Amino acid sequence: MKELASNRELTQALVNKARTGDKEALTKLYSVFREKIYRYVFFKCGNHADAEDITNEVFLRMIQSIANFRWKGIGFSSWLFKIASNLVIDYYRNKSRSNTESIKEKDYIGETNWEQISEFLDNRDLFHAIYRDTDDLTDLQKEVVNLRFIADLSLKETAEAMSKNVNSIKAIQHAAIKKLKEKVQENEKRNKLQKLIR
Repeated sequence: MKELASNRELTQALVNKARTGDKEALTKLYSVFREKIYRYVFFKCGNHADAEDITNEVFLRMIQSIANFRWKGIGFSSWLFKIASNLVIDYYRNKSRSNTESIKEKDYIGETNWEQISEFLDNRDLFHAIYRDTDDLTDLQKEVVNLRFIADLSLKETAEAMSKNVNSIKAIQHAAIKKLKEKVQENEKRNKLQKLIR
């Protein structure tokens, strides 16, 4: 608990310095949040190059807007993830205008992409299963799963990023995990049955 409070205090001190134009503080904020933002964006778009571009744009927007950031009941990480979420939405809007192929028909996370990001993912099989089975989740459940388990945000940070209360996030997360567990069990049964048939 003390470590969490000290991380929050460190982030707050860095943000306050960065708001005055301190380049070292901006660099440290980038170092602290880059991996989490990248994982979040990658899981949303599934393409390494696009995830890199969007992640870089998040931090460019951070630099451009940090002087205007205010501590109004929303944490800095939640503010960053709102920027990332908005950029991902823009990415899909632009992609749908330029490409008539359905997003669901295209497998953005191929085996080569999984290899490229293995340093970011502790359990590729779990994330692959989640990615494959998220069609059964509502958009709200997908966003909670993404923020909580891919971006590694706390319940409070997730609630702030989604403009919801913590209890709502807990309920949405619980329902999503339940659905995912059921889907994973269903897939395991199907795989065992297929092995028996062969």
